[in-house]
Amino acid sequence: MKKVKQILKEMFAGLVVWLLLVLIILVIIAVHKIAMLLGVLLGGGTAAGLLLHMYHHLDIALDMDVKHAQSHIQSAAMKRLFFMALVVSASMIGYRYVHPLGTILGIFGIKVSAYLQPVVHKIAGHIQKW
Repeated sequence: MKKVKQILKEMFAGLVVWLLLVLIILVIIAVHKIAMLLGVLLGGGTAAGLLLHMYHHLDIALDMDVKHAQSHIQSAAMKRLFFMALVVSASMIGYRYVHPLGTILGIFGIKVSAYLQPVVHKIAGHIQKW
């Protein structure tokens, strides 16, 4: 699990990079800057929570037999999907306060952080050598 914790930290770093990039671009081009800021923050917070949820349930599933672990992982994935839908729906209802585009791009940070993780790992390795 030590390696998984390191990967989780690297994914959080990738998520922060993604959120900063999205935040800068969207706040510059957005008409309602506060709503866009809150949307990106809500999506980023949701993405961080989902990453922690994945980590926690992976840890639980590793202690189970194969049949129970598979059903546990599927159940946890459905909970995450429901929560993402709930957050996006809430941002669409309250679009005056929290912009849905920012929320969706913030949640999309989970996928981007997975792709950025090897890059962050390589950069962290070079920093540790110094």
